Amino acid sequence: MSIVDRLQSIVKERGTTFKQLERDVGLGNGTIRRWEEQSPRLDKLTKVADYLHVSLDFLVYGRSVSEPAASSKLELDLRAEKERGGLTCDGLPLSEDEVDLIAMYRLLPPSHREELFDLAYFKYKRVVEQKKESIYSTYFDGSEDEKSGPAGSREARDGTA
Repeated sequence: MSIVDRLQSIVKERGTTFKQLERDVGLGNGTIRRWEEQSPRLDKLTKVADYLHVSLDFLVYGRSVSEPAASSKLELDLRAEKERGGLTCDGLPLSEDEVDLIAMYRLLPPSHREELFDLAYFKYKRVVEQKKESIYSTYFDGSEDEKSGPAGSREARDGTA
């Protein structure tokens, strides 16, 4: 929405016209309509904003400076979720990382929440049941020595066998 569109909305809301507004603030006839093609001078825009009792930020951006831009809204939502916290699990307070995870989870759409939950459950089940079903466990058992597989032992692979 442009400055002229916002002004049109305000003028219509107040039951007046651009012609009357221009006359009241000392602008030439048709000045506001020309703002669709060329940027208004600050002194003229300030007169209009003062007369209509709106901020320059509202006329130019459609919002006041104190309202966050859309990109920072997500950060504020995340911070608000964390501050609402005071969260505990099994009677213990959550760490900052855990609180961050919960806050981010809450901000996700339901389909993404389900996907994240499935991943966490998969990892949890694997750790709790100590399953080694991945191909990775075929070659590595957590120690420095790898198990033999297609590449053979470390000595054979490194040429020191």
